[in-house]
Amino acid sequence: MRLKIVLIFILSVLIPTALLAFLGLQAVRSEKTILETNIRRVYESMADVVEGEIKNAVAGKTAAFLKDQARLESLLIEQAALFHYEVKILDRSGKPLGGKAASNLGAPVLRQDLKSLPYTVAVYEKYPVLVKGLETRKGHLAFYVAMILFAALCVLGGSFFTLGVLSREWQLTELKSEFVASLSHDLRRPLTSIRMFSEMLKSGSVPDEKKQEYYKIISDQSEQLTNLANNILDFSRIERGRKQYKFKEEDIAKVARETVERFKASAAHEACRIALSMDPDLPTVRADAEAISQALSNLLANAVNYSPAEKDIQVHVGKKPHAVVLEVVDRGFGIARKEQKKIFEKFYRVAQKETNIEGSGLGLTLVRHALKAHHGKVLVESQLGQGSKFSLILPVVR
Repeated sequence: MRLKIVLIFILSVLIPTALLAFLGLQAVRSEKTILETNIRRVYESMADVVEGEIKNAVAGKTAAFLKDQARLESLLIEQAALFHYEVKILDRSGKPLGGKAASNLGAPVLRQDLKSLPYTVAVYEKYPVLVKGLETRKGHLAFYVAMILFAALCVLGGSFFTLGVLSREWQLTELKSEFVASLSHDLRRPLTSIRMFSEMLKSGSVPDEKKQEYYKIISDQSEQLTNLANNILDFSRIERGRKQYKFKEEDIAKVARETVERFKASAAHEACRIALSMDPDLPTVRADAEAISQALSNLLANAVNYSPAEKDIQVHVGKKPHAVVLEVVDRGFGIARKEQKKIFEKFYRVAQKETNIEGSGLGLTLVRHALKAHHGKVLVESQLGQGSKFSLILPVVR
C-alpha cells in the first residue's frame, strides 16, 4: 500500500515536472538551431552575391587591369561594399582589404574563396546579440527548470513526510484498536474466574479442602487485575505528563527479592522455575522502589508469557562501575532483531504463531519510562528460538 502511494506521488509530480523541463530545454535548443541554420544560409547567400558581382565586374576587364593590384582591390572593395561592413575581401595573408573589420563583429563566420582570383570573401556576423540572447534565454530557462524541479522535490519531500506521519498515525490507531480488544479479553478472563469461584464458594457446595485453592485463585486473579489496572493508570499519567516518582535510597537486593517472591506466588499455577542470584555487597540505589518493582514484574511476566510450556527464568542482580544491573533471562521464543526497537513503543506486541499471548502492549513502554526517570536505561539481547535477556541499568548513589 505504501509503495503504491509513493509511486503515485512520483508519477503525478516528479515525472510531469521533469518532462516539462526537458521539453522546455528542447524547445530553446531547437529554436537556436533553426535560427543558426537560417542565418548561415543568409551568410552563404551574401557571399554568393558578392562573388557573382565580382565575377560580372571583372568579366570585361583587360589583363593589364587584373594585374594592377591596386585597381583590382579597389574594384573588389567596391563590390563588397554592397553589404556595408558585413562583407570583407581578404588577401592571401587573411588581412581585409580597405582596413580592418569593425571590432564588434569579431572573427568572420564564413569564408568563401573566389574561384578566379586569389582572394577570399569573408562574411561577419550581423546578429551576434540575437544568438547571445538565445544563450542567455537558455540559461534563464535552465535556472527556472532547476527551480521547478527543486519545488517538485520539496513537494515530494513534504508529501513523503506527511505520508510517514499519517502512516504512523494509522499504525497507532490500529494498535489502539488491538489494545482495546486485548484489554477487554484480559479483563474478562480474570473477572470470569473471580465471579465463578465466588459464586461456588457462596453456594456452600465447595468441600473444605477445595476452599483454600479457590481463595488463592481469586486472590491471584485479583492481583492480575490490579497489575493491569496499575499499568493502564501509569501509562495514562505518563501520557499526560503527570507521572511522579518517589526517589529515596533503596536496597535493590531487597526490592528484587520481594518482587521475585511475590511474582512466584502469583504465578504458582504456571509451570515455571524462577531462580534469583545476586552479587555480594550491592550498593544502594536512589530509586522509586514501587516503579522498579513494577518494571521487574513486567519483565518477569513477559518472560513467562513468551516462553514455551517449560519455563526457565533466571534473575540476576549484579554491579558494574557506578551502576546496578537487574537481568531477566529466559529461554523463550526470542525477538527478531528488526523488532527489538519496536517492542518499547506503546501498544506494540510481538506476534507469535506458537501461542496466543495476552497483554496490553504497555509493559515495556512503562519499563523504559521508569528507567529514563531514574537516569538509567533498559537493554535487550535476543535471538529467535534461543530466548531473551533484558537488563535494567540503574546508577548508584555517589
